[in-house]
Order: sequence, then structure tokens, then C-alpha cells
Amino acid sequence: MTQQSRSGGSPAERAEALLTRSRSRFLQALREAAEEVIHHPDWLDAFTGAAGECFDELSSQRPGRGPEDVRGLTASRMNLVHDNETDYSIALINLDQRLHDYCGRDLAALHMRMRMQLIGTPLVLQDESPLGTESVCRALRGLKEAERLSATEALGLLQQLEEPLRRHLSGFYRAFEHELANEGLGARVRGRPQHMEPDEEAPDSADSPAARVKLGVHPVDALRLSVLARHKGKPQPAGGLDRSLASALIDRIEAWLGERQQYGAGVPVSLGASELGALLSPTKAAAVEVIETICGYAAEAPRLPTPFRSLIARLRVPLLRLALRSETLLAAERHAALRMVDQIANLGRTVAPDCSPDLPVCRGLLTIVNTLAQAPRISDKDFEAALGAVEALVLSRQRSAVARAAAFKSEVERMERRDVALQHACRALYLVIGHAKPSPVRNFLENYWVHVIAKVAYRHGSDSAEWATRLHTANRLLATVDDSQGARSLKRRVAEIPYLIEELKEGLGWVGLTESRIWDALAPCMALHANLIAGKPAPEFVPRRSSCRPTLSSRAEKSGLRVLKHKQYVPGELPLPPAWAALEVGDTVSVALPDGSVMRGFVAQFAPLRQVILIADGDDNVQLAITARALSQQVELPETQLFRPVSIVDEAASSKLVHT
Repeated sequence: MTQQSRSGGSPAERAEALLTRSRSRFLQALREAAEEVIHHPDWLDAFTGAAGECFDELSSQRPGRGPEDVRGLTASRMNLVHDNETDYSIALINLDQRLHDYCGRDLAALHMRMRMQLIGTPLVLQDESPLGTESVCRALRGLKEAERLSATEALGLLQQLEEPLRRHLSGFYRAFEHELANEGLGARVRGRPQHMEPDEEAPDSADSPAARVKLGVHPVDALRLSVLARHKGKPQPAGGLDRSLASALIDRIEAWLGERQQYGAGVPVSLGASELGALLSPTKAAAVEVIETICGYAAEAPRLPTPFRSLIARLRVPLLRLALRSETLLAAERHAALRMVDQIANLGRTVAPDCSPDLPVCRGLLTIVNTLAQAPRISDKDFEAALGAVEALVLSRQRSAVARAAAFKSEVERMERRDVALQHACRALYLVIGHAKPSPVRNFLENYWVHVIAKVAYRHGSDSAEWATRLHTANRLLATVDDSQGARSLKRRVAEIPYLIEELKEGLGWVGLTESRIWDALAPCMALHANLIAGKPAPEFVPRRSSCRPTLSSRAEKSGLRVLKHKQYVPGELPLPPAWAALEVGDTVSVALPDGSVMRGFVAQFAPLRQVILIADGDDNVQLAITARALSQQVELPETQLFRPVSIVDEAASSKLVHT
């Protein structure tokens, strides 16, 4: 299939074509992995058939269908239904977690890429990827049931299949994500891209001046040529100005600029449009117009804070003086003066819009600009030195922020261990209760028991006997309200309720709940059980789901450290967009916080598994430790940005050409 045919057709056809491709490739990867261990065709068919069914269920959600409906289908065979299946079911849950740990980042990147491809189509992928590890474990469950394998045989098969599944799945996820990324890049070349990051402007978008101009040359060079073309028709002195007269003219203009800067508010009128400007040679006039265009554009740039607009305004006279004397200001290689303007503007975009001019970085930049303003005879070397000073200031600011954040290394690592434990608990609980209807029991498991499972994962690991015991307790609690197994089974399970309540009380006490809070947590379940034993209908229940949004807190014992993370059960996946998943130490970001504030600073460090990121303010002793799952939700907000260098010089030249 060609890339053209893949991207063509109606939105619905494109969505179905992508699903067909991904389903086929996914099942092929599973079959290739299974063939290393399984040699019976019927077993392979049963395995891939069950995986295909789960894929279809997870990918079938359209707008208007609730996530609960989908979860009711997808997790229905992952639960711990029968006591004699407990060991195998827990082994499946643990296999799911190990596969997820191994392939999770590649899967998250692929899932996000597919969501990008499906923007504008009727299909909406939910948090759980149809290509994910749940489909794999559902397939293994389906194989066991279809071939009537004993628990011992099935457990042995799991052990043999784990390594081939890890290898083939991770390879498939990476290869398919790269394939979709390349197709998206091709779409950008052919037309408007399907999706852009919030801080990224499409090269061909209608709002991009550079795209509208459709230049065949660099924007600054195009502006220079445009100015030269206008001056070509103007009358020039025969043979040009005498060298001594031209030099005197430059001296006179420089003196005039100095007077305007010393006694007035900069240069309020255009040099290029003045009587003196009319005497300039075409090349000097072009350089002057480029500088005035850049400074005028920066003065109105809405993304630049006032102190940074003032800095570029103060830089205007030194730049104009340089334009009169430099022979390389508009050369093909970007001049140090123009790079310095870009550096200042890029730095300005990363600080708060209402930042104070008394910030150390602002004062440092002002010192550098004042040095240029006071230079008796400006030259290229002056701006080269100034650019070096600006770059050193920026680098020093970054290094200072990273150094301040080093004190929180152990805190970040501990925070990651706790978050990973909660992730494991949420994942396991999702697979256990995903089929269950809303009830006090499900509410209790999601809001309370998940913390017991998370503490087990943190203290003992997800392969421990304690882990299996706590999951088994969750299953037994669910089974007390499961009316699908007949009255006899239900009667037997009801008899276990007093013993089960003691286990639940012990678990809640272990995670630190007081006795009164334990009884408050268990009361709705016990009321339901009382009605069940008495043969009465279940009491009216209003689901109380914990918030899936992250929680912001401060560490009193860690001055300047704030923490943004999930503290409750969160179903499904929360992948980071590719650009954010590829963050590196030193990158500049801003993150919107739940209290309405915005954290701006440098990525200072990652926890070992990159599940926690520490962001350090560049100008103050303020740090934010944020989990990757929390960040994945905050990137949806417009104030959350990943800053990449852009050129205000190019923006100004392109805008001038568009509006001329």
C-alpha cells in the first residue's frame, strides 16, 4: 500500500485503514513470537484469535460510548473468577506488568502517534491501547480456555513465551511508530500536518508568515533583496558619494543616533525614512531597514515580557550604528548581532510574562546591552563579545538551576519508586475489576484497597506472596457480590464475609488508616453484604470516583520543592506525547499547575526510570517534581509548553515581506 493511498480517502476510511493495518501487524508480531514456542497451528489460531477479539473491543469506542462500556468488555476475562484459577490469573497479571514495564515507553509512543493520526476521524482511541499488553494476556487466557490447558500447563507456557513476546512486541511497537512518524512527516511536506505540538507552528499553516511568503531564499536575505530592488529605481549621485563624504555622512548619522539615545527616548523616528537615511547607499539602507524591522517587530511581540522588549529597544541604536559600518551584517552566515537578538528573545519567551526587570538575568542582559550602547565606535567584534557574554549568562543560569536541584536527587528517586508501585497497583486492579459494575465494593477497591496493593508493590515487589495475597483478597471481595455464579456459590462466599472483613481491616490498618476511618471505608460494603445476606435488594448506590487529575503539594521539609503526582487509582494509560517523552536535561519548559500558577524552568534531572522529572526555576530556589503520568495530563493545557529556539529575526523579516 502506498503512502498516498494510506493518507487518502474520507476520515472514516483513513481511520479504518489504520486500524486494519495495526491489527494485522500486531497479530503478526504475536504469532511470530508464539511460533518460537508453539508449533500447533490450532493453538496459534486460538492465541491470535483471542488477541484480535480484544483488539476489536478496545478499538471500537466511538464518541458517545462511555469508557465504562469498553472496560466492561475488555477486562471481563482477566478477572480472578475461580479460586482454582487464582495462581494462573495472578501470573497473567504479573506477566502483563512485566511486559508493560519492558515495552511501555515504546507502546506509549505508538499509542500517542495513532491518536495523532486519528485526529479529525470518527474514531477515538481510549487510554488502553488495543495493541497493548492486555490484549496479549487476554489472548493467553483465550488459548488456555480453548485448548483446556491445566493451570500447571498454562503457567509453564507463560514462562516460555515471556521472552519472545518481549522481544517481538518491543520491536513491533518501535518499527510501527517510526513508520507512522515518517508518514506524518510526508504529510507535512505534501500539505498541512495532521497534528502539531502546542508549541510548534506548522510550516505551511495559514498563520505562519514564512509559509505564506513561500520564499525561495532566507527571509532576511529576501528582505534585503526587496529593499535593494526598491532603491534601484531611485536616483543616485553619479559615481556614488565621495569616500571621504560617505565617511563623514556615517559619522554624522552616528552622532545623531547618539544624541537621540542620550537625550531622547531612543530613536522615535525611522532612520531609513529620514533625510539622512535617504543619502545612504542601497546596501546600507537595506541593513538599516532590516534592523528597524526587527526592533519594531520585537517592540510589539506579545510573547516577550516588557523587560525584554525594553532590552531590544535599547539595543536598537547600537544595531543601527553597526548597520552603518558592518560589511557582514546581512551576510549568508548569521551575524553575531542577529544571533544575540534571537538569544534574548528566546530567553524572554521562557520567563513569566510579568517578570520583573530586577531579575538577575534581566540585570545581566542590561549590563551587556549598556556596554554596547556606550561603545565609542561599534564593530563586529563588539557584538561577537556581547553574544559570548549572553551565551555564558544563559548557560550559567541553566547550570545554577541544575546544581540547586541536585539536592533533591534522593527525593526524586524515592518519589519514582512510590509512583511506580502505584502504577503497578492501578494496572493490576484495572485488570481485576474492569469487568465489575459500579458498586460499593468496586468503589472501595478503587479508593482504598489500591493503596494496600501499592504499598505491597513498594515494600515487597509485584512477584511476592504478599502481592498475590492482596490481589486474591480483592477478588474474594468482588466475588461476594458476583451473582453470575449461581446461588450455591454465592451462599458459600457470603459465609466468608466475616473472615474477609478482618483481612480488609488489617490491610487498611497496615497503610495507616485509623480505626474510625477503616469503619467509614468499609461501611458501604458491609451494608451491601447485610442486604445480600438478608435477601434484600442492594441499597441505592451513587458511585464516588476519585479524581483522575494529579494533586499538587509542597514538601515542608524540603524548602522550595513542590510535587505534582497522582495519589489515587487511575485506570488506563497516560502516555506522554513524543516531544515530551524525548525531554533532556537542560530543556526549558513551562507546566501549568492545578492552583492556577505556572512552573517555568529547566529540566534538571530524571529519576532512573524517567517516571519522575525535576524542573528547576532558573532564577529562584523553586523546584517541581512531577510524575510522567501527571505531566501527560498537564500538556493538554495551553500554559504548558516545551520551548524550542525560534528566530525572532526571521519572524520579523517574514512578517515585513507579507505586509509590504
